[in-house]
Parts: sequence; structure tokens; C-alpha cells
Amino acid sequence: MSDGPVARRYGHFGYALSALLAVITRLSLQISMISTLVGQLMRSNLRRAFRRVCYVGDWPPPLPERPVVLYANHHYYHDGYLAWLLLRELERSHIVWMRELNRFPLFRSTGALPFPEDDAERRAVTVRTTIRRMRNNPAATLVYFPEGHMHPPEEELLAFSPQALQRLNRLFPDAAIWWPVALHATWWGEPHPTALLAGGAPHDAPTGDERARLTALRETLRESDPRPRRMLLESKQSLFGS
Repeated sequence: MSDGPVARRYGHFGYALSALLAVITRLSLQISMISTLVGQLMRSNLRRAFRRVCYVGDWPPPLPERPVVLYANHHYYHDGYLAWLLLRELERSHIVWMRELNRFPLFRSTGALPFPEDDAERRAVTVRTTIRRMRNNPAATLVYFPEGHMHPPEEELLAFSPQALQRLNRLFPDAAIWWPVALHATWWGEPHPTALLAGGAPHDAPTGDERARLTALRETLRESDPRPRRMLLESKQSLFGS
């Protein structure tokens, strides 16, 4: 290893410090590469699942430079991927709590944090990590599914406790805002569905009508031709659907 300025200044300790910095740099590059690879895989997965992904409404949505809790309905397997794609297009930092992150550790590189049902201590650590990221980064965005689990799209939104959202809000920095985003998949006479997303008006804190906000947004996406639309991703599928 060649003598760098740190090594020359601090002698043997400098060599050790230089080596440590080199390791950290390599790890940072590896993490960046993993994040890029996982992102490419997620986009590829979305292209296989959908003909296109569109945001319905004015673009970009009017989000201030403040941390955000993006809360959404949970009717489709790819809901987490769709929220991630939206935040990537908005150049916002992505955070999501995953119950089974140990099974899919690569998602850590995209902002996933562990939230196991059987480990309250790890959940508490994840909440503290989320708070810290929100305080340090005004573009930090937590993707949150208040219904708790995925269920068939034919069903209406499941009931969820307004008190639970209010308790969660008290943990986050005062600057954090809440943003409702509805997700919907529809068929437009093609072999694969189109995924639609729509965001409502951001609000400073839960008001008890979050389910109604999401329901109203979802209804707008069920219209025959919702507009305006912004293309977030398009698949080059053949006429035979491959």
C-alpha cells in the first residue's frame, strides 16, 4: 500500500487508519452496487408484471422538502415495488418496514428495515432508525400500509385504527407530513395490467379520515380513463404477452 497523507502524518496509526478508510470505501461501493442491482431487478420484475406504470395527477406532486409518511392501500403483491418506483422518480429516500426482511436481506440496500412480529426490541430499533433518518434527511419517506396485510383488490379497504396512526405520528419529527397514495391495477385490453398510482393532498398529521382519503383516491383510479397521467415505467412486451 502506498503512503497516503493520513499514513505519512500519523505513522503506524495512519497506516491502520488508511487501511480502514480503504475498506469503508470498498464497502460503500459494494453497497451502492448492490442497491443498483436490486433496483434493476425490481424494475425488471415490474416490467414482467405490468404493461406500464403511471402516476395519475399533476407531476410532480406538491410535496414540500419535509420527511413524509406515504400511506397506501395494500391489494397487490407489487405494492411495495410500486411505491419504491414512485419515490425513485421523485428522488426521495425510501424507507419500508418488512416483517420478513431476514428472508430477503438484499432489500436492505433499498431502505428496508426489519419489523418482525415476534421481536419487539428489533421493531423498536427500526422505529428509532426511521426517526433518525427523518431528522437527518428531509427527503426521507416511510412507505406505510395501515391495513396491515395484503388482501384481494375486489375488497374495500380494511378498517384500521386512527389512534394507531396518531401514536405513530407522535414518534416522528414534527416536520413529518402524511401523504395518501392509492394503488390500483386495471386491464386496458392488453395481456398485462396497467398499474396506476395517485397521490392526495399531504397533511401535517393523521386526522382520523385516512381510510376515507385512500378510498376516494382509489375510486378516481377506477375511472375508465383517469388523467392526467405520467409514465413511470413501460414494458416492451410482445403481442403474445411474453
